[in-house]
Amino acid sequence: MDKNKEQWYLKFGIEQEQNTGRLLNMQEVLFNKVQGLKEETKYLVDNKTKLLRGLDSSVETRKIVERSVYLCAEIVLDIADLLIIEKGYPKPSTYSDSIYKLGEYGLIPKEFARKFVYIAGIRNFLAHDYQRDTVPELKKFLNLGLNDLKKFVTTIEELL
Repeated sequence: MDKNKEQWYLKFGIEQEQNTGRLLNMQEVLFNKVQGLKEETKYLVDNKTKLLRGLDSSVETRKIVERSVYLCAEIVLDIADLLIIEKGYPKPSTYSDSIYKLGEYGLIPKEFARKFVYIAGIRNFLAHDYQRDTVPELKKFLNLGLNDLKKFVTTIEELL
């Protein structure tokens, strides 16, 4: 697919299904993203004890957790942008603004949005601060962030 067509599809919340090429509408795209977030969250929840144990000693475990947490953050931010666009609001200019705007527009509770905005920071940290030790942030996220992911999913599913 050419780049202009792809950008147009994304602008209007349309994606192509990978296997069939069938166009997906915004609701289907959001549903698929929520399912992906649920899958990543479940993996982290189901393996939390093992992952926490291995973070300090295993490069492999650290890389797995970094990737999974990064995916969760990226999917959350994708969902936020898509929901905001679907509701007719302007696309936020930053990742953190996407989360704040969800609360401002009443799509998620405002207090939760203020608390959950750290998800944008986690994403940026994992994407750009790769030379720093990520283990303390990953442990913190595994211990505190998984419940926030579950709450986010539940709230978004109620909107869809």
